[in-house]
Amino acid sequence: MGNIVPNSAPQILELTLDKVRLRANANGECFGGEMMDAVRDAAAGLRVDRLEVLLTRTDLVQTMESVGENYPAEVFQDYENPMQVSKALRYLNEAINWTARLKASEQRIRDGENDTAVCSTAEKSTN
Repeated sequence: MGNIVPNSAPQILELTLDKVRLRANANGECFGGEMMDAVRDAAAGLRVDRLEVLLTRTDLVQTMESVGENYPAEVFQDYENPMQVSKALRYLNEAINWTARLKASEQRIRDGENDTAVCSTAEKSTN
């Protein structure tokens, strides 16, 4: 099974990025749980259904793992140990970039399939 990235994921992540910046305390810290709350708030503002929120969360967790976070799912449940906002923003920026690359790749694949279908149709009509 491949990665499923909902169409709303980039928008959710962009809004989450803004919300996390606003929730930072004076020391430049936030809690991982607040990051997940920001994801939910962003999705609610976009009127996105729960499945898309969960899929976006999964994409964010995979991104966090890829940049070295050992237990990303636990980070989202943590309201006791603050993390640097810069770290949270790095995770979110990586997830935004990853979803953009994945969406662009999907579009190229779809365009390639359409080109193949057009070529196949053209070949059949000339035969």
